[in-house]
Amino acid sequence: MSEITVQRHEEKYLLNPLQAAELERLLGGLLHPDEFSQKGAYYIRSLYFDTPDDVDYHNKILGVSQRQKLRLRLYDVNSPAVKLEIKNKRGSLSFKQTATLTRDQAQRLVAGDCGFLLQEPNDTARRAYTFFMRESRRPAALVDYERTAFAAPVAQVRITLDRNIRAAKSAALFDPGVPCVGLHSGGVCVLEVKYDGFLPGHLRGVLSSVAPQRLSVSKYEMARSLLY
Repeated sequence: MSEITVQRHEEKYLLNPLQAAELERLLGGLLHPDEFSQKGAYYIRSLYFDTPDDVDYHNKILGVSQRQKLRLRLYDVNSPAVKLEIKNKRGSLSFKQTATLTRDQAQRLVAGDCGFLLQEPNDTARRAYTFFMRESRRPAALVDYERTAFAAPVAQVRITLDRNIRAAKSAALFDPGVPCVGLHSGGVCVLEVKYDGFLPGHLRGVLSSVAPQRLSVSKYEMARSLLY
């Protein structure tokens, strides 16, 4: 099991289709698609885990400044590897720990078996084990979408546009046929801006011209509000 830890600034915006198309056009003239978007948008599926009393969801609704999410993420339902991610937010700072699981390990977590995490020699696995055991976390929502991503080496900027966001009250992580419902009828785009230290002024200007107002946006929160 490999492990990655990242801490960055993170801003989010909610765009309508016209705003998203205009911003993508502008960004295409300033930045290059990241390594995953060379051939266009790519698929992402996340399975979120929450406590029996939905602490993560309610903390988001209440605007708690320090909150967390625990999820499994994949980019192809046939992939042999799945990411286990623990994401913490402190204001505009995002701190994420990621470990790579096998399909079998991911299915064991979905089924409630987390014991194998104690056998993994990394902090992400141990923290996740604590969350599962202490907080009795279980699958809460499945979220699918397509992402277009742009990147720049200055301040490690990464800007993503997530479209066709849809959700299901399901734990079938590897099932390509899960029936999903589109968030905002599938017509909304979530813009995420991530960077180290500062966001270059010319990019800030472009974002402000299209999406002038930052919002506290969460695909998990939107999915839960729709499904439950």
